Amino acid sequence: MTVATGASEQQAQELGASPWDSQHREFDYDLDDVEGAIPEGLRGALYRIGPGRLDVDGHPLSHIFDGDGMVSRIDIGPEGVHYRNRYVRTKSFSRTNETRRPAKGFSTQRIGGSLANALRFPENLANTSVLLHDDVLYALWEGGRPHRLDAETLQTYGPESFGGALKRLGAFSAHPKTDPATGEVFNFGLDFFPRPMIRCYRLDRGRRLHGLATVPIPKLGFVHDFALTERHLVFVLGPLVVRNPIPVALGLRPFDDALSYRPELGTTIVLVPRDGGRPTTVEHDALFHFHVTNAHEDGDRTVVELVAHDPADGWEGWNRHLRNYRESAGPAFGGTLTRLSVDRRTRRVTTIELDDHGCEFPQLDQRFATTEHRYSYTASASVPGGDPDSVTTIDHRAGAVSRYTAATGDTVCEPLFAPGGDAEGDGWLLTLEHRPARRTSRLVVLRADRPGDGPVAAVNLQHHVPMTFHGAFRPGSGLRH
Repeated sequence: MTVATGASEQQAQELGASPWDSQHREFDYDLDDVEGAIPEGLRGALYRIGPGRLDVDGHPLSHIFDGDGMVSRIDIGPEGVHYRNRYVRTKSFSRTNETRRPAKGFSTQRIGGSLANALRFPENLANTSVLLHDDVLYALWEGGRPHRLDAETLQTYGPESFGGALKRLGAFSAHPKTDPATGEVFNFGLDFFPRPMIRCYRLDRGRRLHGLATVPIPKLGFVHDFALTERHLVFVLGPLVVRNPIPVALGLRPFDDALSYRPELGTTIVLVPRDGGRPTTVEHDALFHFHVTNAHEDGDRTVVELVAHDPADGWEGWNRHLRNYRESAGPAFGGTLTRLSVDRRTRRVTTIELDDHGCEFPQLDQRFATTEHRYSYTASASVPGGDPDSVTTIDHRAGAVSRYTAATGDTVCEPLFAPGGDAEGDGWLLTLEHRPARRTSRLVVLRADRPGDGPVAAVNLQHHVPMTFHGAFRPGSGLRH
C-alpha cells in the first residue's frame, strides 16, 4: 500500500466518516472478507471512478466535481477478488502535489485571487467516467481529452488525441455510448469558437476517431449526456446555459456561476443521423436533466429515457447541494425516471413518468443499448431528499419494482449490470456501498431482477472509497492482478 498524495498515516486513518471524504492512499491487495458467496458465473473487472481527493493540504475543495480522478478496479476471478486503486496522473494532479494548492475546478478557484484565475479554464481532472474500448481504458472528463490508462495496472499513459483527431480543446464527453451490435463508440464534444456547436464522433474498433457531424446550438450550455439508437445520436438540450460569463473570464467568480437555468428558452431535442444527413430538431418544454439511460426507435418515434429533476430551484438551488456536498448532497440525486417519445413526423413530444422514487445514475443491461430495454437500474433514495441509499430495478414490461436499501446512514453509488446469461436482465447488479460507521466500503452483489432480496454477496474492503460517479464492468475470467 502506498500513499498517493503525501498525506500522513494519521490523516489517512482519520478519513472515512463521509462518502465525500478523501482517500489519499493507493491500495493493491486481495479481498478475503466475503459475506455470502460470489456467484460462479460472475467473473470480470469492475471499474469505478470519481473524485478521490476533495481536500489539498488543508484546503477543502468547493464542489463535488472538483476532486482529482481516482480509478478503482475490482477483479472477480476464480481465485478470488482483488482491489487496486490509482489516481489518474494528470498534469493537474502532478502540479497540485508539487504546489500543495488546489487546481482551478468547476467551482474551486485557484489561491491567489482574480489574477490567478483570469482567463483560465477548469483543469482536466479526469474524474467523471471511464470507457473500455479495444482493451484500452480511458478516464474521461467533460471538457477535455480522455486520459489513456492500462486496463490492468491502472498506470496513466497520458492524454489521448486519437492520432490528432481531437482538436482545439479536445472535448470528449464523459458519457460515450457503445453500440453492442458493432462495437463502435459514439461520442461528442462541445466547441466554443467561432460559435457554440456540438461535434459528434465515431470511434471504430481499431481506435480510429471519425467526425460525424457538427451541430450548431443557439446558446452555449451544459450538455452532459446523450443517447444512441440504431439510427441517431439523440441530444436533449435543456435551457441550462451560459449567462454573464465576463466575471468568470476575469477570474472574479467561479465557472459554475456563469450557468443559469432559463426555462423560458425551452428544450431542444436534436436527432443526428449516424450515417450522415440533416439533423431533426424538435422543440419541447423546459427540462432539467443530466443523465440518460437509453433510447430506441419505434416507427416514426424516437423514445428516450432519462432522469428529470424538479426545476423549481433552478440551477442555483440544485448546484448549492453539490457545493455543500459534505452536508447536503442528497437532493441533487433525487430526479424522476422519465420517458420522452419524440414523433419525428409531427414534431410532438409526449412525456411519461416511469417511477416516482427519487433517483439518479440510471443504467441498463448494456447488451440491449440502442434498442427497447425492459429493465432500468438506478441509485435511489429511500427518503425524499436523502442521500442515495438504495438500488432499484424497474421492470417496464411487468410494471414491477424491486429495491435494496442499505443500512441506515450507508450510501450506494451507480449500480452496474454484470451478465450471467443471454437473456436481458439475467445477471447481477454491482455497487460500492459506503459504510461511514465502519469507515469502510464494500462491494455489494445483488440479483438484477430482485435486488430487494438483499445481497447475494458482499466483499468488505479494508478502507473507504469516496462516492464514485460512474464506471464500467468488463466480463472475463482468469484476470491478472
